[in-house]
Amino acid sequence: MFCTHCGQQLGDEVQYCPACGANAKGGSADAPPRDYGAPKRLYRLRNDRKIAGICSGIAKHINADVTLVRIVTIAAVCVTGFLPGIVAYLVVWAIMPLEEPAVYGGERRVEV
Repeated sequence: MFCTHCGQQLGDEVQYCPACGANAKGGSADAPPRDYGAPKRLYRLRNDRKIAGICSGIAKHINADVTLVRIVTIAAVCVTGFLPGIVAYLVVWAIMPLEEPAVYGGERRVEV
């Protein structure tokens, strides 16, 4: 028996393809395709920042609202004392890489 999604040879007792996760029995409830690419990287954002872009980068990474992340960050700084929170923010600012600018392929066309 072969997987209808990726073509890998399967045993008769297998319910799901170990390579792609598809339903080997041909049912309609196929598993979503797995993404084996590089893991999602954490960056400071260039375009949506107030100070250094750390909160907006974290919000994008965890798919959350940036305002909520900023409120939680300010609350954490106030609760832990201002100095440890500010030092932690500066350390993250130094360690967290800045998002690379978008590179556009080809020439830009300007229509008049």
